[in-house]
Amino acid sequence: MDLPKGFYGITLETDSIGTCKKLLNFGVQMIQYRAKTLSSKQMLNECFQIRSLTKQANVLMIVNDRVDIALIVGADGVHVGQDDIPPSSLRKIVPNNFIIGLSTHSIEQVLSPEVDFVDYIGVGAIFETSTKDTVVIGTELAKQMVSLSKKPAYLIGGIKLSNIDSIKGIGAYGFTSISDVLYNDYEHFLEMIKKWNS
Repeated sequence: MDLPKGFYGITLETDSIGTCKKLLNFGVQMIQYRAKTLSSKQMLNECFQIRSLTKQANVLMIVNDRVDIALIVGADGVHVGQDDIPPSSLRKIVPNNFIIGLSTHSIEQVLSPEVDFVDYIGVGAIFETSTKDTVVIGTELAKQMVSLSKKPAYLIGGIKLSNIDSIKGIGAYGFTSISDVLYNDYEHFLEMIKKWNS
């Protein structure tokens, strides 16, 4: 399955439906549902709504961590971390063409045999971020990781309009920005995309 180049949207847990709608209005082609503190029932309810919205817009829907919920709602894929069910095991239970993304934070993880079972990797955190508790790897290590990856790589972590120029040279397939996109308007987003593409 062809993954959209450029921007990859992620919802905010505090307003998953509202932020999904905002990302759809911005024309985003792939959206990840991410919620860490809600009950499984709440997550399932929100994912059914988001699946309906993304399907109408012909946009890819990825669910963070929860492959069970992704399969129940008919999402296009799942994104997992290093401590979640390994992609090699996930492949045994998911349909053909099901997208699997994997978070990576080191060269060792990029070169892991598990990457053979994924469709893309997330590389980060590039900068300090308020939305995810993780180690900052910086642009130099990110560049090495992207160059060694056999799969498309999306950059994540603290990416803003004010620092996007410093990640363009990394050679990534795309990037995500949560707070700086969702707390600003469409013009701000367009400026970010313009800089990424320049």
